[in-house]
Amino acid sequence: MRGGLVGRGRERRLMDDLLVAGGAGGAALLLWGEPGIGKTALLDYAAERAAGDRTVLRARGIETETVLPFATLGDLLMPYSSHFRELPGAQRAALESCLALGGDPADPPGNPYAACMGALNVLAALGDERPVVVLVDDLHWVDPSSQRVLLFIARRLSSERVALALGSREDHGESGPRRSVPVVQLGGLTAEECAALVNAGGDGAAPVSGHGRTVAPNVLTDLVRISGGNPLALREIATGLTDEQARGESPLLDPPSLGHHLERAWSTRIDALPDPARRALVVLAASRSTAAGPLRKALEAAGLSLDALSPAEEDGLITATADGLDFHHPVLRPLVLGRAPLAHRYAAFHALAEVSEGPLHAWYRASASPGPDEEAAAALAEAALEARRRSAFGESALAWRRAADLTPDPAPRADRLHHAASDALLSGSPAGPQWCEEALRITPDPAMRAVIQGLLGRMYTWKGETAQAYGLLMNAAEAVRATDPTRACLLLAEATAAARLDGNVPTAVRVAEDSLALATEAGPERWYSLTLLGAALIMNGRTAEGRAMLEAADRHSTGGDPVRDQQVYAIAGQAWSRAEEFTRGRQLLNTAVESARRHSAVGVLGFTLAVRGELETRIGQWASARGDLTEALRWAEELGQLTAVSYSLYCLARLEALRGNRVECEEHVARARRECGAYGIGCQEYHMTAVLGLSALSYGDYDTAADQMEQTLALAIEQGIGNTEVVPFAADLAEAHIRAGNPVRAAEVVEWLETRALETGLASAEAGAARCRGLLATTPEEAEAHFAVALKAHQRTTGPFDLARTQLCEAEVLRRHRRPGAARAPLASALACFERLGATPWARRAAGELAAAGGMPTPQSTPGGGMGRTLDQLTPQEFQVSRAIARGLNNTEAAASLFVSRKTVEAHLTRIYRKLRVRSRTDLTRLLTAADMVD
Repeated sequence: MRGGLVGRGRERRLMDDLLVAGGAGGAALLLWGEPGIGKTALLDYAAERAAGDRTVLRARGIETETVLPFATLGDLLMPYSSHFRELPGAQRAALESCLALGGDPADPPGNPYAACMGALNVLAALGDERPVVVLVDDLHWVDPSSQRVLLFIARRLSSERVALALGSREDHGESGPRRSVPVVQLGGLTAEECAALVNAGGDGAAPVSGHGRTVAPNVLTDLVRISGGNPLALREIATGLTDEQARGESPLLDPPSLGHHLERAWSTRIDALPDPARRALVVLAASRSTAAGPLRKALEAAGLSLDALSPAEEDGLITATADGLDFHHPVLRPLVLGRAPLAHRYAAFHALAEVSEGPLHAWYRASASPGPDEEAAAALAEAALEARRRSAFGESALAWRRAADLTPDPAPRADRLHHAASDALLSGSPAGPQWCEEALRITPDPAMRAVIQGLLGRMYTWKGETAQAYGLLMNAAEAVRATDPTRACLLLAEATAAARLDGNVPTAVRVAEDSLALATEAGPERWYSLTLLGAALIMNGRTAEGRAMLEAADRHSTGGDPVRDQQVYAIAGQAWSRAEEFTRGRQLLNTAVESARRHSAVGVLGFTLAVRGELETRIGQWASARGDLTEALRWAEELGQLTAVSYSLYCLARLEALRGNRVECEEHVARARRECGAYGIGCQEYHMTAVLGLSALSYGDYDTAADQMEQTLALAIEQGIGNTEVVPFAADLAEAHIRAGNPVRAAEVVEWLETRALETGLASAEAGAARCRGLLATTPEEAEAHFAVALKAHQRTTGPFDLARTQLCEAEVLRRHRRPGAARAPLASALACFERLGATPWARRAAGELAAAGGMPTPQSTPGGGMGRTLDQLTPQEFQVSRAIARGLNNTEAAASLFVSRKTVEAHLTRIYRKLRVRSRTDLTRLLTAADMVD
C-alpha cells in the first residue's frame, strides 16, 4: 500500500506523528472527507507502518450493521477478551453485558460509561505490552453505541500507549466527532498527483495511460476539474471513458454532481451483469455479514449460490476478504440496494431472515415488510429490549422507532414511539422530540399524553428550550391532576425547574407550591416537592420560608437517593448555599458527586459539579472550583445539555473575572451566548451581564461595569430574583457607580440592596451594602461606622474574597482621610488574601494602596498561606486527581472515579508530585487537608 499511495505527503507525516505520539502516551485523529477521497488508503498506510512492532486493531463501520449493538466494539475487543478479567468489577460487568458475554436477561440495563471505561482500560492494558494502534474506517456507519465508546476513548487518551485513527465522511452531518477529536480534512489531489494516479508514474507531459488506454493531456485536465482531485472519482471516470473521449475527440459532459457521475459509472457496470449476479449482489448488500458461510446460506435460501457473484468479482465491484466477499467501496452497498427492484430487495431480506435468528432475524424481517406487520413489530420490540439491557440506547431507539412504523394500532404505536424517544434521550440522539411529537399526534389517551409530554418537557429543559418545556410539563400535569395526582405532582415539580431556568422565579414558587399541595404526606414525591419549593423560595428572596421547606425535606422519612435523585440533591445543595449555609450545601453536593462517580451515574454530573464549583468559588476554594467547573463543562458538552453548558460557562467566566483573566472571561461569555443564547434560557443574560460587569470592575473600567450590571439589576427585578446570592452583583454595581462619579445612582442601588438584606437576612447583602455606605461616607467617623457593620456581617459568612474587598475599601477611605497608619493592617490582610486566591487585579490594587500608605508587603504567616497559589499550578484534571488521591483512593479507584485510565492517573501523579514538591500520597493528602480541599 505504501508504494501505491499517491501524494498525501502532509497527511502521511501526520499519520507518522500520530503513531509516534501514540507510542509515547496516547493520541487520536479523525480523517474527514468525502467518499473516495483517500481515508481508507491513509488508514492502510498507518496499518502498514505499525505492522510488526505494534498491536493493530482494525474495524470498519458497515451501513447495514448500524442497528447492531456494539458491533464494531466487539470486532475490536473480542480477540482480547482475556484482558477483561483484569478490569474492576463494575467495568468488567458493564463491558461484558454490552458485548453480550454474560448477565441475566432480567437484569436492569448496564452502565454505558462503566463500559466505556472498561474499553479504555483494555486498550491501556494492551498498551502496557506494546504500543496499540486502533484504526476505524467509516465511523459514520459505526453503530451508535460503539461510536460513543470510541469518541469517549479518543477524548481521554493522554498517557496510554494507544494511537486511535478514525475515518468518516464529510456529509455525515454529525458535528460531535469533529468537535471531540483533532481533525484532518482531506481535499483533492493536485494536478500532478492526479496525473501520477492515472498514469501510474507518468509525469503528465505526454499522453498518459489510464487503465489500458491513452488519455490525452487536455482530457486529463478535464478529469482533474470534474473529479476535484478525488482519487476514486478520477479512477472510475477514467475507466468509463469511451475511446473518443480519452483521445479528446468527444467532449466530456460535466455531470450534475460528482456523486451522480460515480453512480452512473457504477450503475452501467452493475446493469451489465447477468441477472443472477445482480440478485446475488442485492443479497450481499442487504446482509449484515460479509463472511462466506452466512452469505452462502442466504444465497441458497434465495435460490442462488456464491458462484453467482463471480462476474461481479471479475468486474472489480466486489473483492475477496479474509473470510468472504465485500464491495470494492462502501458506497457501492447503498447504490446496489437503492437500484434493486423492490421484489429483489424483499426476496433478499426474506432469505436473510430465514437463515438468521435473534435481533438480526427481527431486523431482516422488518426490512422485508412492505407495510404494518404486528408480528414483525413485536420481534423488533424484543430486539429493542435486548439492546436496552446492553445499554445500547442508540440501537434500542432505532429498533423502537422501526417497530412503531410497523405497528398497525395507534395506541401501541404511540407507546413504542415513547420508548424510542426515551432511549434516544439516553443515547444523546436529537431525534427524541420529533418522535414525541409524532406520538402525541396519534394518541388521545390523557394518561399516555401526560407521560409523553413529561418526557418531552424534560428533553426541552436540558436542551435549553425552557419556555417550551414549562408549557409541556404544565399541560401534562393538568391532564392527569384529577386521575393521577402523584404523577401531576412530579410533573409540576419538573415544571418548577423549567420556570427557574426560563427566568420566572415567582412562577416557579407558585408551581412548586401547587406540586406540594398534590403530594401525599408520606410519599417520596413529597421530599421532591419540598426540596424544589424550598429552592424556589430562597431564590425568590423568601429565605426563612425556604429554609423551613428544606429542613422539612431533610426530616422526611423517604428522603432521596443521591444516585437516582442526583439533580434534586444538587438543587438542594445550591439552595443551602444561597441561604449562606455553605457547609450544609457542600455536604449534599459532595454526597451527590461521589455517589455519581462511584456508580458511573453521569446523567447530571455536569450540573452537580458546576453547582459545587460555584459554591467553592464563593468560599474561596478557587483551585477546587476550577477543577470542578472544567470537568462540569466537559460532561455537559459530552451529554449535549445546553442548560448545563451555559451554567458551567457562566461559573467559569465568574471565576476568571475574579482572577483577572479578562480575555478568558469574555470568551466564556461569548461562547455561552453563541451556543446557548438562541435557545431562550431566560436566566442566562442575568448571569452574563453580571460577570462582564465584574470583570470590567476588576480592571477599573467603571462605566462599562455599571452599564453591564444595570442590565443585571433590571433582569433581577423583572425575573423576581430577590436573593442577592443567586448572582452577587448589587454591591459591585454600587461600587462601579461610586468610582465612576455617580453617587446618587449608587445610593439608590445601595437602598435596594439594604432592602434585600432586611428581607432575606443574608449577611453578604448586609456586608456589601455597608461597604458601599462606607465608600459614600463624607466623614471618617461615618465611614468607620459603616465598615464596622460590614466587618461584623462578614463574620457570619465564609467568603474570604468579599472580606478582603471590604478591607481594601476601608483602607482606601482611611488613606483618603489622611490616616495611612490605620490603613496598613487591613491592606496587608487584603493583599495576603488576594495573593493566596490568585485575584491578580485586586492584589495589584491592594499592593499599590499599601505602598501609598507607607507599608511593605509581608509573607502570609497564617496556616495554609500561599497554598492556594501552589495548588493553582495544577491543571484542572491534575487537581481532580490530587483530590481523589487525598480522599484515600488508590490509582485504579481514582481512575474509575474520574473516568480516565489508571495510566493517566499515574502520569498525572508524577507531574503533581513535581509541581507541588511532595514525595508521597501522604504529603499530598496533608497539603490538601490543610487547604480544606478534601471532601
